[in-house]
Amino acid sequence: MSTVHITGYHEANKSLSLPDLKQSLYDEGAVLMDRVLVTLHGEEHRVRRLLEMRIFKKDFFNYYSEQVLPPVIDRAVAYYQRKGSADLMEFGPRAMIALTADFAGIDRPLGTDAEADTLIGILKALGLAATLGQFTGDREPIKETVRATLRQFDEQFFTASVARRRARIAGLKNGTHTEEQLPRDILTVLLRNEDRVDLPRDMILRETAFYFLAGAHTSVHSLTHAMHEMFTWSAAHPEDRARLKTDPLFVQRCVHESMRLHPSSPVVQRRALCPVHLPSGDDAAVDDTVVIDLFKANRQVAVFGEDAAEFNPYRVLPAIQPPYGLTFGVGIHTCLGRELAAGVVPKAETDPLKHQYGTVTSLALALIAADARPDPDRPARREPNIAREAWASYPILLGA
Repeated sequence: MSTVHITGYHEANKSLSLPDLKQSLYDEGAVLMDRVLVTLHGEEHRVRRLLEMRIFKKDFFNYYSEQVLPPVIDRAVAYYQRKGSADLMEFGPRAMIALTADFAGIDRPLGTDAEADTLIGILKALGLAATLGQFTGDREPIKETVRATLRQFDEQFFTASVARRRARIAGLKNGTHTEEQLPRDILTVLLRNEDRVDLPRDMILRETAFYFLAGAHTSVHSLTHAMHEMFTWSAAHPEDRARLKTDPLFVQRCVHESMRLHPSSPVVQRRALCPVHLPSGDDAAVDDTVVIDLFKANRQVAVFGEDAAEFNPYRVLPAIQPPYGLTFGVGIHTCLGRELAAGVVPKAETDPLKHQYGTVTSLALALIAADARPDPDRPARREPNIAREAWASYPILLGA
């Protein structure tokens, strides 16, 4: 078995859609990722994706953007404004925890800071499974941590959330509940279809935990990088400091540009199911590994210009070119939550007052409004044990 690396943008774009290449990036994290949507392939993936796409509709994104997200962000910002400082790697999870829990189907009956702290701890521990493939140390202790955390998640939150949804689903069948009274979340969809699709309890547990993790984990990564890029840009271009506060569409451009430079998964890893002739001209034999390098593809000069490796929110691209490149994937494995995270790409006639900005830009706008800036006494630190761009800590100050 050998490994083929693909770094060209167009070659990567085409390779991501090849049906004979199976997801293998998360094989090391199977303790959580085994047979969740992102690791499925073929017919099983198609059936699960179609099932869960019922949640991802335009009215759903509008509902979360307009009703759910604003109060969640306001509470998170107020929590840290009282302290006058924060760490972006802590702010992100606290801001996202309610959103991702509601979306996944995890109830928070207490609604307290202590309950949120427990869920944040669970979120961070589960996140270790998603990056095990890039972890350079001993992986076994981490796998055991993930197993223990999954049990805690089950006992403290998942079991009770399942019971509440089963009761409402039963009420729908006997006429005591209406369709509108059912929660609109992943767990409810899975429970309503467990008899028609192969969904044993342990798989529903992992799938729900994965969605709880995925929404927050990637958004925290994207938010921290985006804020760092905007801090750095405004320091070098003081004329744009005011624009960051007054032009939300410009902030979204900054976020999209940062997403291009810093994809949450810098590489996509596939395993060849049969001999495959790749768009790059290479050939992959059965069980060969194909690594599609999104980090390098998103920085290709031929697509993004001579300064492709640099942050430039004024970058001009063709209308058909996504400003965030291949960060959210293409084809059947395109991220279902792309619009929720990144919002809608604006057009020339877009009304900024009616625009859907996505969670990452909304969080960034709230931090900018709160006068967020790097803490000069506590420099940011990179994560040393992961072979990818990741922040371990990013302290900021808030307020005047």
